[in-house]
Amino acid sequence: MRAGPVVPAMAFMVISLEMGGRLPRAPKAVLSRHMARRVRTQLAFFGFAMICAALLALGPAQLARADPVSQGSVDGLVVDTNGVPIKGALVALRSPGSQTQEITDAAGTFAIAALPPGMYEIDASATGFTRIAGRQIGILSGAPTRVILTLARAVAGGLTSLGTVTVNGAQTLSRASAPTTEINLQTLAQLGETQLTGALASQIGVTLSMPNGGAPGLPQSASIRGPDPAETLIDIDGHQMNNTNTGDFDLELLDPAEFSGAQIIYGVGPSSLEGANTQGGVINFRTIEPTLEPHALLRFSYGSFDTAGETFEATGSAQRWGYAALYRRSTTRGEVYDFPIVTATAGPTTPAQVAIVGSDVSATTTLAKLRYSVGRGDGYAELSFRDCAAIRNLSAPLSAPDNPNDVAPYAPFTAINAPGAQAENAAPAYGVDLQVPLGRHNTAGIAPATLTARYSNALSNQSVQNIAPTVSPYLLNSSDLLVDSSLEYERTLASATLTFLADDLAERLTAPDVLAPGPAMQTQTQRSVVGRYEWSPSGHLHYTAAAYVSDFDTFGWSFDPRLAVVWTPTAESVVRASAGTGFNPPQLTQRVFNPALQPERTENYELGYEHRFGAGTLAASGVANVYLTEVHDNILFTLGPTGQPAYLKNIGGSVYQGLELRVRKPLSVSTALNAAYGINIAYPTNNPNLFDPSAPNVIAGQQFEGVAPHKALITVDHHPAGRGFHYAFGIAAESTNNELNRPAYGLVNASVGVSLGGTDVNLNGQNLTNQFDDKFTLIGVGVPYPTPTGLAPTDAYSIQGRSFTLTLAQHV
Repeated sequence: MRAGPVVPAMAFMVISLEMGGRLPRAPKAVLSRHMARRVRTQLAFFGFAMICAALLALGPAQLARADPVSQGSVDGLVVDTNGVPIKGALVALRSPGSQTQEITDAAGTFAIAALPPGMYEIDASATGFTRIAGRQIGILSGAPTRVILTLARAVAGGLTSLGTVTVNGAQTLSRASAPTTEINLQTLAQLGETQLTGALASQIGVTLSMPNGGAPGLPQSASIRGPDPAETLIDIDGHQMNNTNTGDFDLELLDPAEFSGAQIIYGVGPSSLEGANTQGGVINFRTIEPTLEPHALLRFSYGSFDTAGETFEATGSAQRWGYAALYRRSTTRGEVYDFPIVTATAGPTTPAQVAIVGSDVSATTTLAKLRYSVGRGDGYAELSFRDCAAIRNLSAPLSAPDNPNDVAPYAPFTAINAPGAQAENAAPAYGVDLQVPLGRHNTAGIAPATLTARYSNALSNQSVQNIAPTVSPYLLNSSDLLVDSSLEYERTLASATLTFLADDLAERLTAPDVLAPGPAMQTQTQRSVVGRYEWSPSGHLHYTAAAYVSDFDTFGWSFDPRLAVVWTPTAESVVRASAGTGFNPPQLTQRVFNPALQPERTENYELGYEHRFGAGTLAASGVANVYLTEVHDNILFTLGPTGQPAYLKNIGGSVYQGLELRVRKPLSVSTALNAAYGINIAYPTNNPNLFDPSAPNVIAGQQFEGVAPHKALITVDHHPAGRGFHYAFGIAAESTNNELNRPAYGLVNASVGVSLGGTDVNLNGQNLTNQFDDKFTLIGVGVPYPTPTGLAPTDAYSIQGRSFTLTLAQHV
């Protein structure tokens, strides 16, 4: 049976979403059209669910019927993420009514012969590594099928599977219950990048919020599929970092060198065990881990604006001990340095006042991990420490010229100036992880269950100088302590996995300027219990059901169920659908104004289709996702008779819906073209007598400010395996209504380099067309935003101009 009925439904939904991208519209007409689209989207989703139910009723035999032809075989290799062969890994192949398995030899190879042609589900597990389960491969008659399985080291901080399966040179399609994107942050570090926010900003479905401007050093936070960063969970090694002041997490100081990668999990599908207090998704940053073999790295970089960086990194193992250590120092004088401005014009008897502003930043990042393997190597105890200390000169980023066309030295900055503005940050974090195997080991030495206990103590301290408390909720004297403890049990069955997770997160926020008139320090404790069951009744169907029970001592408890169905009609096609609920808790700073606030509630529906066009290493692949999120009980201000905010309460409602398209086409073994396009529609459904404290007054049916409804990305990268010349080129474009309050634009980045043995040399160029290089925020000249009283002026944010960085790295 083919996936024929799905494609028309998706095309119908794409047309509806495209119609919703035009801005602005009359409220009644827009709202009626949005309501019609919502009904059509829901009907399409539930229609697809009925199709999947019918497929299940047909039975496995009818889904995988094969003609009785000659036998096939599999030749395979199991390696870790560094390409080191894994001995003793257990590889299992399943088809309706049969199962066969093999154990890899000392070279990590295995072979399975005499297999009837057809679809098979492949699993791979090894002591000390994360299991790969539920991937599907096709076995052909005659020629052997060549499989490479890449297993990731077992870590407690991953939210989804990190392993990959390659069949005849092409990766198998994911059967995850939620769309997931993996960003290799070490690639950014190799290019000398000191910020990871640029890589996030280019991702489809992700909006980078810049509440105070686009200059480096200013706060930046990310939101997935919506306007509010508080609706997206930010994790580091699986520990939640969102605070209860702004509800989100400032990403500005995170350095790519510290992290091996970042997982973006879209929507509220049950793929992640994170709590249900998210409405858009989860971003999990994974720090570097111990490796089986010793590795050392020395990296030095220098570039425009006197930007310099030094990185020292070492990872490895000795007997039962594993280690990872990193020291990173980065400095920049910034694009604006020792810049004179006039802060007060001359009077009849007084001279003009002149101040010096700048944008220099210096930061030091340290990380250390020590792991001890227990049992047969499938358990471990790990201690970890990381810290980031930074000093940011924000005097230039927080200043603005009186005349947007005059940004020369000694220009008047009398309206908005911040001489001496500075922020000092320190963020030490300690962690303890313990994982033990449970149950009788099988012939490959793998236990059927694991129990993992985790503890994290993360403190974020900030001290500011010459910054008024009214400038930004992100730039305050504050101290935020997060203590996270969790216990996870996972049981692996023949064709299913059962997981339970209990978590306790206690927070202590000290922010006297923003918590007034209440106590300067407030606390909150959130507890959650998650149960998740994944099972595959056949090689073509995979189900995930999860239930989340959350309890907050500030407002009470919430129950949120989630369900996902993944159908794989062939090895080249995957269809997924999910539905679930979530919530966004009120912040402690909001509850100062109204202690009776309740969380915002969310219903989410999603439909996705993934397909590989052809076979072999040069086959193109594509992904399409459509989603609908309905938010109830938004926390907004009502407006009083004079038009001023009167009362903060649960009164609003919003709709987020969109389309995400991604295509990858290998041009050669080492070169690939990647393209992506997204529609991100987010609008309120309330009457105009409401006020968003972080944006202008809202209109029902009008796109939220700062959320670009259209985004596109195209990249070409050439990276040969091992030594050789490599390059990358990319353009990231956004429509109007973007976070910079600018017209539609595109950013052009490129890199070129060469690898010679253990030496890497890279030249990286950012913002090559010098887009929006105005050095300062330009007051009132941004693209106007529609409000109930007419078009409202906005500030045009500037970003750093054209820059180049040369990086030299030596691997040992």
